[in-house]
Amino acid sequence: MACQCSCVAGLALCNHIAALLFQTAHYSQQGAAAVPPTHSCTGSEQQWHKPRTQGFKPGPTNEMVVLSARPKERRLAEGIRSNLYKAACNLTCCLPDMSVLRVKDIYEGMSKESAPLIATMGISGDVPLVDSAFGKVQEGSLLSYQLPAWSPPKTCPHSTAPPRPNLPLDGYCLGPSECCFVLTHHQQMHMTSLATTEVMAHETEMGTRQQSTMREWHLLRKPRLTSSRFREVCHVRGQSSAASLTVRILKSGYQSAEMKRGLQMEPKAIEEYCCIQEVNHYPCGFIIHPDAPWLGSSPDGLVYNPKADPVFGLVEVKCPNLRSYVDCAYLRVSGGVLQLKHGVILLCLLKTTCSYKEYTEMRESLKQ
Repeated sequence: MACQCSCVAGLALCNHIAALLFQTAHYSQQGAAAVPPTHSCTGSEQQWHKPRTQGFKPGPTNEMVVLSARPKERRLAEGIRSNLYKAACNLTCCLPDMSVLRVKDIYEGMSKESAPLIATMGISGDVPLVDSAFGKVQEGSLLSYQLPAWSPPKTCPHSTAPPRPNLPLDGYCLGPSECCFVLTHHQQMHMTSLATTEVMAHETEMGTRQQSTMREWHLLRKPRLTSSRFREVCHVRGQSSAASLTVRILKSGYQSAEMKRGLQMEPKAIEEYCCIQEVNHYPCGFIIHPDAPWLGSSPDGLVYNPKADPVFGLVEVKCPNLRSYVDCAYLRVSGGVLQLKHGVILLCLLKTTCSYKEYTEMRESLKQ
């Protein structure tokens, strides 16, 4: 069989000829008597009309952000965001007032031609009220489904879970440190002021479980070395870099757009994690171990997994602002499965065990 194409490689077998033969064989298998007409891109459904199992899900309007078709490379807090709020927060009556809904009674004697447009909208006080983010509203109204009432996250599928342990763990002691320092009088007074007992540590953890929303949480973190600063501490070289790091730790914190986004998405991420892994999640406060009171950590929660050993553990949530999870710099593909890189695993261990291990031991594990 002879073949020829008008392309540069047409004198020999080219991709155009192979594609034509493949398409002809496909039509023959389908039993098509003629070539079917082609559909334009506007004549067929868009791909996002058919979401996958983990595809688009409905959500409250206040949590949606409308971006342009081609967003900028810089992922800032841009886009059109709803700024709807309830101005009259101190009202004790329902929203709306029931007297406003009696439209038929007010315009009952007027003809359809002279009555205002609101009289033709079928507004009535007989429609039942449902809960919303702004209180009671009529069923079927915009607020009833765009701003539904807040529902507690489903993070405890196991109703027969044992009581959660105290953090730090009861009776757990740290080993002796191999590092020796000669402190000045001022440094010794500072270390003495950070001293805490096991009872105080348990009360601190229970009293700061709302974390960044509490003033006490910020006050306890400020004079201590927290897990979010471990990487910077491990890269300190000389007195000047140590002094600059100290200034950054002691000065007031700055909340970037990425941090704000992480705080907003963390509850939903935890709920999805508990649903997929079938584990219980409990909030966790600021953890201080009496043997190392200069250290502290705030894990994203305590997890109960009946299939694990031990059944209780800590969880750390990260919400990277990337186009796809495959773009995460701390992930790698091994055997077709995404895994954390080795260095990131050590950093996660630092963050989730900082109340049980001494900082010097962690630094040595990072070097290895």
